[in-house]
Amino acid sequence: MNRFTGIKRYSAGFGLLFLLLSAACIFVFVVSSEQEITFEDCKSLGLPVLEINTRKNKEILSKEEYIKGNFTLSELDDGKKSSVVRVVSGDCKVRGHGNSTWKTTFTKKKPYLLKLEKPQELLGMAGAQKWILLANSCDRSMLRNFYAEYLTHKVWNRMGWNPRSEFVTLFINGKYRGLYSLSEKVEVEKNRVEFGGEGFLAEIDSHGGRPYSFLSPTGLRFHIRSPKSTQEDYEKWAGKIVELENRLFSSEFEEDGTYRQYLDADSFVDWYLLAEFSKNYDAKFYNSVFMRYDYEKQKLFMGPSWDHDIAFGNSGESSTGVSSMTSLVSNSAWLQMFRIFDFSKNSTMPADHEGFLINQNAWYHRLFNDYDFLAAVVKRWNETRDDLKASIDWLREQGRLLDAAGEMNDSVWHLLGSAIWPRAPGYRQRKTYQSEVEYLADWCERRFEWMDGIFHY
Repeated sequence: MNRFTGIKRYSAGFGLLFLLLSAACIFVFVVSSEQEITFEDCKSLGLPVLEINTRKNKEILSKEEYIKGNFTLSELDDGKKSSVVRVVSGDCKVRGHGNSTWKTTFTKKKPYLLKLEKPQELLGMAGAQKWILLANSCDRSMLRNFYAEYLTHKVWNRMGWNPRSEFVTLFINGKYRGLYSLSEKVEVEKNRVEFGGEGFLAEIDSHGGRPYSFLSPTGLRFHIRSPKSTQEDYEKWAGKIVELENRLFSSEFEEDGTYRQYLDADSFVDWYLLAEFSKNYDAKFYNSVFMRYDYEKQKLFMGPSWDHDIAFGNSGESSTGVSSMTSLVSNSAWLQMFRIFDFSKNSTMPADHEGFLINQNAWYHRLFNDYDFLAAVVKRWNETRDDLKASIDWLREQGRLLDAAGEMNDSVWHLLGSAIWPRAPGYRQRKTYQSEVEYLADWCERRFEWMDGIFHY
């Protein structure tokens, strides 16, 4: 063997050793970062601590199969922080939850569905068996869903029941898993979506695997989500949605306005304003768009509102260009309402906080051809604009309260400044939790000013 062969073998061996050592270091770092954060460390945050222990420490690897275990939820004194004031515990089952956030590899921090042995009140939220643990792994501020919930209760509150959530620090089998939102589940159930008589919950969603799905006449993918029932009921319920869509897109739409008898305008207006203000790309009648039909009232209602993790500027997309603005200009109702509106400044691709999104798509594009519906949107904006503007200060305050918990979460999951999807503009420069909160609040302020410049009278 000559000396060059020996050097090559030595180099290859050294390279392999280096790779093994690097992998070991990464593994040790991840494991140690989970183990070094303890229950006592988290008590100083003042947030409730949720501990879930599965039987035999079994890993949660499926969103179809539950794993049995038990839970302990410790509420802390906000003033003293280190003092536990209330403990709720019991048996439970847990499994994975979500679609893209569960299936894809880019989100290591996973959401879960927690099912208690019996209904219980948790953190001031009404008693129920099923609860969602939202990881908010696509939202570096972890506040977007929480803020949207706040708006459905404090600003645009005519959608009926909407979920609430509270932040918790999560441990699974003794390991710190980060900052999560313990959220009420969207379902037809007591203390959730309820009906005086018969009713159902439907969802527009691009994912499959639901008990009953159908395509509407315009090609929207609907699922009957709840309650579980017979094929006969599912088909009858689907017929109500098809009937409304047919009336909405009939040739007599603008003349007779009969579609209004079949939908609740207040819920449709409030849902629209939240979806448009947040510029929620999923809400383009694509994913997580919920509706409920109440047979007692014989109307379809929009809501509950759900899934805002890629809304509020958390995307590099911009949906409004020359073609979409042209379709907006051609809308006769808009021309009647805004004769002095300056479309010229929007003739090129605007910043992400500018431009319409929701009224360019599906049912809402059609509804905006109805002058009465448009007038109701404008009226509601003016009724709620002051509360909306004030809510941005509330949002900043929540970010300050979560600062330490957000930084602790990132010490394990390393989301801040990383290239993990979605990549909102400037994400690489925002390497602290507070910088992400400020980006979110600033985006909301600019979005408010843009919409207010159009709707305010």
